Amino acid sequence: MKRFVTAALALALSGPGVANALGTSRAQAIADAITELDVERARALLEKTDSASPTLSFERARLAVYVGDCDTASAILASAELGSTPEGAGLGELAKSCARATAGAVVEEDRDAGVWIRLQDEADRALVPFIVDVAVRSRKQIESDLGTVLPRPLRIDLVRDLFTLSAVSGLPVTAAETTGTVAVARWGRVTMISPRATHLGYPWEDTLAHEIAHLALTRATRDRAPLWLQEGVAKREESRWRSARPFDGTPSADSVARAALLSGRSVGVDKLGPSIAMLPTPEAAATAFSEVTSFVAYWVRENGVPALHLLANDLKGSSAEDADVALRSVSGYDLTGWILKWKSALVASPELVSTEPPHAPVPRGDDPTRRARLGDLLFARGHSAEAATQLEVASKAFAKEPSLRFRWARALCDAGREADGKTALGRLEDVRSVHGGWQALSGRFSATAGDGPAAEAAFALGIAVDPLSEDVACEGQWTPRAAGKPGPGLPNDARRRALCASARLLPRD
Repeated sequence: MKRFVTAALALALSGPGVANALGTSRAQAIADAITELDVERARALLEKTDSASPTLSFERARLAVYVGDCDTASAILASAELGSTPEGAGLGELAKSCARATAGAVVEEDRDAGVWIRLQDEADRALVPFIVDVAVRSRKQIESDLGTVLPRPLRIDLVRDLFTLSAVSGLPVTAAETTGTVAVARWGRVTMISPRATHLGYPWEDTLAHEIAHLALTRATRDRAPLWLQEGVAKREESRWRSARPFDGTPSADSVARAALLSGRSVGVDKLGPSIAMLPTPEAAATAFSEVTSFVAYWVRENGVPALHLLANDLKGSSAEDADVALRSVSGYDLTGWILKWKSALVASPELVSTEPPHAPVPRGDDPTRRARLGDLLFARGHSAEAATQLEVASKAFAKEPSLRFRWARALCDAGREADGKTALGRLEDVRSVHGGWQALSGRFSATAGDGPAAEAAFALGIAVDPLSEDVACEGQWTPRAAGKPGPGLPNDARRRALCASARLLPRD
């Protein structure tokens, strides 16, 4: 919620004596504290204020939403006086939907780490220590990069589907479905869909870091950062907290932005609308993310990280409705000037040509997709050898597709042909992208060969994208589909053992 809401609400609700009883400076101080995520300061200020004015009631409700207490917020906002205003009615609807969605949720808090996690589904509890670890590490890097410190605890809601994401955050379901949104940073906390909810998981670690960066920049600028800066900085921070991983920056943001610019498909850094999540198509959202990533990276290269700190500070103290004053103050150019410089640099850069070989020709009358589906059905019924035959055809037709290579290799291993499975899986350079199962099976082969570091790196990368798949959580092992085969054991690491057990309780396929 933007900084001007309190002032607008105060005007809408003000009556004789309200301004005297409250004081605009006290109201603004409370609103600013909440916006900056400093809920303890906001709580202290509210406790020192006896006024029962509608403005103060609204801020009490907003504070309750920020700390995740949607029941209290809903009760406060049920008053006719607050409900008669657009701001009060809107927040009241959000509070009610949030209260319904989180009824019966489980809260896990690591006080030492300063992380609070609310789980809509208790089956996701095994993921908590992994979330805490990523949250702590990424928060530390983001605080350093932005020159700000996030108050503790950092609040995270882990929900089971898009409907709850919408109910808790206020993002329309249709917008989330259209652009593939899986997490948002709103109301002082991160709301993220469980990786269990999607068929192949998603890069939840980098997604969490992205959303924490949004919270940090909101605090650093008092929610005055324009959308291009919010999204560009968040994309920049996605991976800075960790070491480099395979396929980072593939395809590069610069190459995507350059291609969009030259083809006329550019969204425009300054034309993003209210949210990238509300753009009309997934393609537009992907292009917009690449453009802001490329633009902010260019701006930071030209001006340095200290300039980013200065820009955040200038925005925080600015009364302007756009960032041009702060940009000119820090860097000498306004947004239009920087966009022109960035576009010139993009056009002057060499075009990146894909070297990926084309798919193998498919024999007439053959359908790799049908072969893959038949292979999956055969594997599920315990016919591993027959499944491998079908999946081999599909894998060779789409040789760089990691999910097909993994399923082919898994079927071979299940049929007792471990060496053939390793050959079918291939090497990292044989695939086009990260796939949790591929990484987990690669880790299993590395562990068998005695290469512990390679195995650990592969297992960790699998968990980073698909932690609640059995194949991934159980380190390249799976429950046999055929009767009579011995079941696999559990990982040695205690956290992964719990994750493996949880994944087996609720299998996805």
